[in-house]
Amino acid sequence: MTDIPPKLPADDTPSQDARYKPPAKFSKPKPPVLPKRFLLLLVEPEKWAQAAMYPASVTFWPLVWAMIIAGLCMGFSTSAGSIKPLQEFAATYDQHFLPVQLDKGQLSIIRPKGPTKLIPMTVQTPMETVLADPALAGAATLATHPFIVLLDRNSVVLTGSNWSSPWLIMPMAQLQREIVAVNGLLKPSLARSVPTDQLPAVILDSKTLPPLMPLISLILGLASIPAYVLWFCVWTVLMVFLTGFVVRSINRSIGMPLKVAWRISMAVMIPLLVLRGLLAAFGVVPALNPSPITDQIIYMAPIALALWAAVLANRKFSKPSGPGRRKP
Repeated sequence: MTDIPPKLPADDTPSQDARYKPPAKFSKPKPPVLPKRFLLLLVEPEKWAQAAMYPASVTFWPLVWAMIIAGLCMGFSTSAGSIKPLQEFAATYDQHFLPVQLDKGQLSIIRPKGPTKLIPMTVQTPMETVLADPALAGAATLATHPFIVLLDRNSVVLTGSNWSSPWLIMPMAQLQREIVAVNGLLKPSLARSVPTDQLPAVILDSKTLPPLMPLISLILGLASIPAYVLWFCVWTVLMVFLTGFVVRSINRSIGMPLKVAWRISMAVMIPLLVLRGLLAAFGVVPALNPSPITDQIIYMAPIALALWAAVLANRKFSKPSGPGRRKP
């Protein structure tokens, strides 16, 4: 009788090479709610790596929040930093510029009869140009500077070569009401309710401008917010694209796709955006014209943080889990 070899137990069935590691699963349902998710991404580096487990939209909305918060902080910094230069400008206005009159909600420039060296108001700042030109009736599109706060005959608008279409900041009648109120010509409640054609005419000069400077600084800050948000969008897209390849290369052994690596890169940008805004808001790093070294450190920081997040992701997803994974 021929001996029949015994069957191998099911547990002894030859398996795949122990060195083989199947690709990690980068998906997990039910992410934390948006406010909690945003806070966790700010304070816990491990959450940057965990962003790989969720769809890109889960990290996208905290990233939008971070851009808005950073833009608001930068606008606040611009507004606060402009008060002192504006006060100096108001005190010396009569030495450089022609007086401007606001009457019945319209702007006009008062020109002397004889020759003068004074010119219509044209102020160049690091962020924008402030220009008074009543000849430009209505919202005008100019291309002489990236951003221009233009006082035309009827309104105050934001325009310039980097602005697709003029954006109304306020009607000239509203500006006249504010000047009348801050200079005590009418009570604030009355200045805001009286018909425009009954408002007292006011002249912008070294006497009436100083009380108006806080409002002007606020306008400059608000007008700068869209520019900062736009710049943060450009910075974020560039850094996410570049650092995504770094994250994927470090996690190639666990089969991380590029689109998953980009999720981690998006998460890394969230604390950096908020930090940049807070540094400006508290005056640690100015919103405009920081030192070249500081500028380079800030805007290249995503590379270092992406390396950190990539290592955290590699440790997290390369750990063996489950009884089916054979140990070497």
